[in-house]
Formats: sequence, C-alpha cells, structure tokens
Amino acid sequence: MSDMQGVLDKGWHKDIRYPVVYRVTTTQKIACGFLGLLFGAMGIGLFYLAQNGRSGDASGALLGFVAIGFLAIPVCALFYAMNARVTLEARAIEVRGAFGTRRLETRDIAGRRLVTGRNVVYPLIVVKEGRPLRLVRSTFGLDDRFNAWFNALPDLDEQERASTLALVEQDVTLGGNAQERLAKLAKAKQAAKVLNVLPLVLLAWGYLYPRPYGAMVACAALMPWVAIGLSWAKPNLFQLDGKQSDVRPNLASLLIMPPLVLGMRALFDVHVIDLQPLLLGGLALGLPLCLAVIMAPKAATSATKKPWVLPLVMLPFMAAYGVGLLALGDTIWDDAPVQVFRTSITGKHVSHGKSTTYEVYLAPWGDTRGEDSIRVSRAYFDAVRQGDPACVRLHPGRFGLRWTQLGSCSP
Repeated sequence: MSDMQGVLDKGWHKDIRYPVVYRVTTTQKIACGFLGLLFGAMGIGLFYLAQNGRSGDASGALLGFVAIGFLAIPVCALFYAMNARVTLEARAIEVRGAFGTRRLETRDIAGRRLVTGRNVVYPLIVVKEGRPLRLVRSTFGLDDRFNAWFNALPDLDEQERASTLALVEQDVTLGGNAQERLAKLAKAKQAAKVLNVLPLVLLAWGYLYPRPYGAMVACAALMPWVAIGLSWAKPNLFQLDGKQSDVRPNLASLLIMPPLVLGMRALFDVHVIDLQPLLLGGLALGLPLCLAVIMAPKAATSATKKPWVLPLVMLPFMAAYGVGLLALGDTIWDDAPVQVFRTSITGKHVSHGKSTTYEVYLAPWGDTRGEDSIRVSRAYFDAVRQGDPACVRLHPGRFGLRWTQLGSCSP
C-alpha cells in the first residue's frame, strides 16, 4: 500500500461522516448574480449597438460576437452558482463546476501545496499525472473537515524544504561539516534580505528623483548581474526561480525590478526615432543576461518538468533591460553636434492610467511627412498652446539611434 494510504489510515477521519458536500456559499452566489447582471447588461447593450448602430458589416459582426460572449457569462455564472460543489470522501475528492466534474482518488494524488495569491492562500492538490487542482476556501466555505483531509496528504513543500536543506548540509564547498554549512546558509539569508531591499530603493530612486542620473542607470544595469554572479558562484546557497518551498534565499527581485526601472526611464525620458534598430539592439543586449539566468547552475532538486517556463518568464524583463539600457546609454553618452528644426505645436493630449503622460503634436519637420507627437514634461505641456512655435533638436545618438528633444526656439 502506498505512503499516502498509510497516512490516511491513521484514524483521524473516523469521526467525520462521509461524504461531506460543500456548495457555493450565499455570498459567492450573490457575487455570481451581480457578475451575471453586469455582463448581461453589457452584452445587451453591445447587441443593440450591433443591430441598430451605424457600424459597418465587419465592425457590427465583431460587436455581435463580443455581445454573445458577454451574454454567455450570466449563463455560466448561474450554472456555477447552482451546480458547483466539492464532495469530500475518505479516499477521494470530487469537484463539480458549471458544466463538468473532476474526481481524484487519493492513490492518484502526489501531495499538497499551499499557493499564495493576492492576500489569499489557496490549497493546491498535486496529482501524479495531469494538472493540479486548486480550490478557493471562501467559494465553498471549506471548514476544518476539509483541512483535516487536506493536511493528511503528503506535504510537498515540506519535502522540498527538507531536500534543499540536505543539499546545503552535504555541500563540501560550503564548509567542513554540516554546522558550518548551515551557518553559511544563515549568512546568505541575511545578505539576501539586504539585497532584496535594493530593488525597492532603486525603484523609488528611479521614479521619484533619478539624480545623479548616470549613477542610477549604472546601478540598474549592474544589479541583475550581482544576482547572477551569486547564483553561479554558490548555486546551493542562492536561487533565482523563486520557489517558496526552497530554503535557499531567492534573488529574483534583482532580475525583475532593475529592467522595469530602465524601461520606465527610457519611456519617460527618451524619444528615439529609430525604433526598429533600438528593439533589435535591445534584444541582442538583453540576450546574454537571459542566457546567463537560464544556464545558471541549479541545485539538484530544482529540475523542472517545464524547462520552457523560465525563458518565457525572463524574456520580457530581459528585453526591457536591453532596450532601456541601450536607449539611455545612447542619449547619456551622446556629445555629437545637434540639428535644430523649427516647427509648431498643432495639438496637446493627456493620457491617464497608472501614470499621467503629456504629449504635444507637431507640424511636419525635417524629413517627417506627417504629424509627429512627442512626450513632454507637465511644466512644458502647461506652458505651450496650439500654434506656438517649437524647436526640435535632433541628436545623432552615441550608438547611431537618433533621438529628439523639444523646447523653445529662444537662443
């Protein structure tokens, strides 16, 4: 008999009368009803526009298709509220959704994990083959009976913690005995606490007051390589993949935050004309960093069944790293002569989102054939009006990526 059956046979469940059925709570039913009404109203409105609006055939068909999708949501919400349930048995669990049912026998379950979401911890049942089953306690009002059943499953997080701790204890490069090696792990955790604060400091520095500018860019450029260097030098002390069940400190924040800061500052501060070379050059610049992360030596327990996940996760951050660093370096180190083109402001626009951006539209200048737009500061945006003269300063760029600055035409 398997280890799991041995765990489940310890008698803890004798006082629980099976099956235990958990249905959708009243609060969640109200939420489903509200969601259904909201999307239903939106679907009806879009369907009306598709039938009676002045849209063309293609746009009308698209609106109708979207309307049908919105109208399907109330149906799904109703079926889910009425039919969804979790049925707990001594040797199985069955979860019914809006239109389907999934049943797992305990002999097919590898163990359990706790997954942290947005201020919520989800119980996750990991199966030996297939996708894991995640449950939301508040949806079904899961109580202590479920907790007892769930906690009897093998704790995969604890197994991984024990496994990675054993790797540290057995790593002869970390000391002559287990006590010395564990002491180095404790020091690594203390160092990681300090290192993981640095990206937050960098974010505040880069967003609130990026001065001195060159030092801020240099710190953002070097910080990911610090994490990579530590992971290469001591793979059994530091990790980059962010596994919560790993006893080794995680340095993933040093890989994520600096590229975002570089990309943010390039977006706010630089108006590069040669976008295609910038994107291609930025990808090439970020590729070594991406390869260094992917090829970094890992602890023996870090093997994953999905090796393609890490490259996909890292690619956008490494692209932001390369593009941002190339754009900022192209402007910071550019000391070549500037061309000045006189033009006029044809319009203004404010975009509101997570941050507010200000743009002005320019009449054709230089070799541009149509209206151009450029991001400006709030002070400049408020100071100019439509029809005012403006001068575009065209810089050749340190790396041949032309960029512009907009200002007054006064000497």
